[in-house]
Amino acid sequence: MKFLHTSDLHIGKKLDGILRLDEQKVVLNEILQVAINEKVNVVLIAGDVYDTFIPSSDAENLFFQCVDAFSQNGITVVCISGNHDDGDRLSASKQLASRRGIYICDGKNDFEKKEYNGINLIDCGDSYISLSNGKEEVFIATVPYFGEAPVGYAIDKEQPFSERAKDILSNVFSNKKPTQAGILLTHLFMLGGSRSEGERDIDLGGVKVLSPDAIPNECKYTALGHLHKRQVISKERNIIYSGSPIQYSYDEVGSLKSVTIFEILDGNVENLHEIALNSGKKLARISCLGVEGVEGVLSQNMDNYVDLTIVSNRPLTFEETAEIKSKYNNVTKIRLELSGSVDVGTKTGRKNLSEKDLFVEFYKCKYGSQPDEEILNAYLEIMLEE
Repeated sequence: MKFLHTSDLHIGKKLDGILRLDEQKVVLNEILQVAINEKVNVVLIAGDVYDTFIPSSDAENLFFQCVDAFSQNGITVVCISGNHDDGDRLSASKQLASRRGIYICDGKNDFEKKEYNGINLIDCGDSYISLSNGKEEVFIATVPYFGEAPVGYAIDKEQPFSERAKDILSNVFSNKKPTQAGILLTHLFMLGGSRSEGERDIDLGGVKVLSPDAIPNECKYTALGHLHKRQVISKERNIIYSGSPIQYSYDEVGSLKSVTIFEILDGNVENLHEIALNSGKKLARISCLGVEGVEGVLSQNMDNYVDLTIVSNRPLTFEETAEIKSKYNNVTKIRLELSGSVDVGTKTGRKNLSEKDLFVEFYKCKYGSQPDEEILNAYLEIMLEE
């Protein structure tokens, strides 16, 4: 049985106000083509289908067009919710979707046991489903993002999250038959993972970070969602974040996007590899010397979204900023870095400036002139008190 692992679609997500539905439609079609070319049987979507709890109708239409296209091409879909999704809303159509081999899993998987597209749903229950293609039987623990515990699980609030999550996973995997290969499909922050700016803050203090040791030993592959850069948490145990299909934040500049393909053969993971995705605009962080340098750098980045830093010895005028935004609609951010000289090689970094110099630079950026002595002294007195 052959699988494709993806996650963090974030359908409807914006970049600094720019809606990217057209890009998302193209990349979802690219994933479909990869699945067809690779003769994939099952697509695993590890949460964050949408970017908000209440997605737009256009975002919902795109998701259901996507999974319907998989179904029409003989591919089963298994999907869970992430922290950006409203799990109840996402799974509202689960009974209707399951008739087409599209399993949108919540805490209670009460699907009709049937065969569709050569994949037979032979068992299901709280946070799991079991599939068979006549040769292999695969147990998939479907554990959506949860704050304290998945729906239906009693919790001990005195028990640390890591221990509680380990008990929950152990409980789910107790439903696996010895003849079945185990897969975990979940959305969480795994110890060793690296966040990017596009993800919401992890719970304060990292108390909801899970160690790989919490994953039961009988799990052959862990399909993770939540982090947007592809990351292999454990190569030996196949614990992997597939990452988002396109770049969603500027700290993903340069990161390649992909889906992960693997097979279950004789109960083991074989032929694991990633396939690059090429759809969607790339993000670029670039800088230039003064307003006069803008055209030169942006002319080379017309196909990218750009976070632009202008190094200058004076603040930008309103007219200059407006002209850049009007002429280059791919520029989503404009930053000014003030320097005593337009020579980038000799400019002073902010971290090395004194409190006085920092305030002077801020004031010049905000008001276009030097602060008078009275304002400067008042600021320094306040900072001294603090």
